[in-house]
Amino acid sequence: MKRTVIKSITAKYFLYIFLAAVCVTACSKMLDVPVPDNKTIGKQVFANKDSAAAAVSGIYSVLSLSTNLISGATSVYTGVYCDELVYTAAQPSIVEFYNAALSADNTTVREFFWNAAYRYIYSVNACIEGLEGSKDIPAALKNQLLGECHFLRALIYFHLTNCFGAVPLVKLTSYLENERMPRTPVTTVEGFIESELVTAKTLLATAYPSTDRARANKWSAGALLATYYLHRKQWAAAEREATDVINAGYYRLEPLNNVFLAVSNEAIFQLQPVLTGYNTMEGNWLIPAGAARPSFALTDSLLAAFEPGDKRLTEWVRSKTVSGRAYYYPFKYRKRSDFSPGFVPTEYTTVLRLAEMYLLRAECRLALGQLPGAIEDIDMVRRRAELPLIEQTDPEITAEELSIKIMHERRIELFGEWGHRWYDLRRSGKVNEVMKAIKTRWQDTDTLWPIPASQILLNPALEQNPGYK
Repeated sequence: MKRTVIKSITAKYFLYIFLAAVCVTACSKMLDVPVPDNKTIGKQVFANKDSAAAAVSGIYSVLSLSTNLISGATSVYTGVYCDELVYTAAQPSIVEFYNAALSADNTTVREFFWNAAYRYIYSVNACIEGLEGSKDIPAALKNQLLGECHFLRALIYFHLTNCFGAVPLVKLTSYLENERMPRTPVTTVEGFIESELVTAKTLLATAYPSTDRARANKWSAGALLATYYLHRKQWAAAEREATDVINAGYYRLEPLNNVFLAVSNEAIFQLQPVLTGYNTMEGNWLIPAGAARPSFALTDSLLAAFEPGDKRLTEWVRSKTVSGRAYYYPFKYRKRSDFSPGFVPTEYTTVLRLAEMYLLRAECRLALGQLPGAIEDIDMVRRRAELPLIEQTDPEITAEELSIKIMHERRIELFGEWGHRWYDLRRSGKVNEVMKAIKTRWQDTDTLWPIPASQILLNPALEQNPGYK
């Protein structure tokens, strides 16, 4: 019987992680090492550097294999849930998101968010335990692999807490430890996220461990740590971390049509597609197939929020007219799929990028009373969009006015990416005001999603979020 918060995780799943690393070698730069049999799972996987590295690489692979909270789902479903995207199709679980009428039996919440998250957490935990127990891996490689694991675990918990609030803080692979684990207070999980990222920064090298940016380096951890501090309103710490990333020398703002490419110098951390024929899950979901109506379109309010002359509207949005009606859909990722022989993905799912750091630092500098620095940062992003610079058009802008502009700029620059709009509404305290105006069934308790009912049946120690049965 399935009894743990980690849904039926066994050694077979960890073998799958390892096999994924090997099976995608031909298309994704993974290490080419012999496939182990079941008896080699566990300690023997971490008995040599090649199989240990392949095990960690395998986690990245499965993150990209399907739509889940770390590969597409957070971007799409939070966009539908708030005021970014209109859902035009009829899949019941997505309709619940669009109507802000989630039930505890929603299959997307259960499979794409909760269950997927804890499967990945289990795999990361297994790798951490294996690496820490190994005496046969060179210290530099062990530090790199451990740093990547701590970063990935923090990334997963960061999005879990933003969706569900308090969640079980699973740090071990032991079923005895996990099977009746209650939800851990948000503050405790947040403290864990911070410690994970601080640890990751200490362990990770500044250089990327691969030729692309699809594995974490020190600045990947620093960028996520800056985002964490922003959400906690720890302005000085967030400003410091963002500045370190900006000044690292690895990153620069790209032209708008290059931002999401696999070779983008704006990317701080990406996920490499591993499914044959696909670029990214976002492209597969958001770009309509053939003459079909887009399933996901920009809301009227988001479309109207673009300023006249904003190049992001022409570069990152496309339209399709179906039955006399124009639908505008996200076009940051420009390829849906390509099954022609020899196809190599040209776009990667971009998780963290430089423009986000500039806008994050602008918000922090404003909160710290550094108005000129905040203007300089927001203008970096506006300059690329070929918009008038605030420094020139409104040099006497007040702090309150600039705060509104920064949040507006975040809405436009980061639309359809990683839940930024939804998270911004929640942390700004404006979520109920905005959502009640567009979702007729909105309740204050809808700011958190339901814990899957199936998990509560399996683990009575889990308490449901208010507002859900």
